[in-house]
Amino acid sequence: MERRDSELDRLTSRFAGRQAIALAAGAARHFGEALGLAENDIARLCIVVEELVSNLYDHGGMADADEVELTLVGKPDGIGLILVDTGVPFDPWQAPMPTETPERGGGAGIGLVRAWAQLVDYRATDGRNRLELLLPLRL
Repeated sequence: MERRDSELDRLTSRFAGRQAIALAAGAARHFGEALGLAENDIARLCIVVEELVSNLYDHGGMADADEVELTLVGKPDGIGLILVDTGVPFDPWQAPMPTETPERGGGAGIGLVRAWAQLVDYRATDGRNRLELLLPLRL
């Protein structure tokens, strides 16, 4: 299920269930294309969104009925990304990085998120997590 409010430089979408991963990545692609981003930048945005949302369902205790809210904002210095969820509290910048990457690639996604994005804010209050990042890009 998807609900969307959009402007040229802002997109807010809400997704629930396992399909949220693909829907969120699709929304990121649509947003990047609407802003005229280069394909490489769109791919990075999609990977960051996909990693964050998939971790909620794989490791964050999110059930199919739990909703994820994704907001993307075009900014002069890049793409702002805000993710709000009801999963277990998790700050990707405070999590330890694995010293070895298992065959399945566990931990590699958070490494990419940290490499490609800047933490703006993270807070867990009233049973909700709010993660705000900036993907520095030239718009």
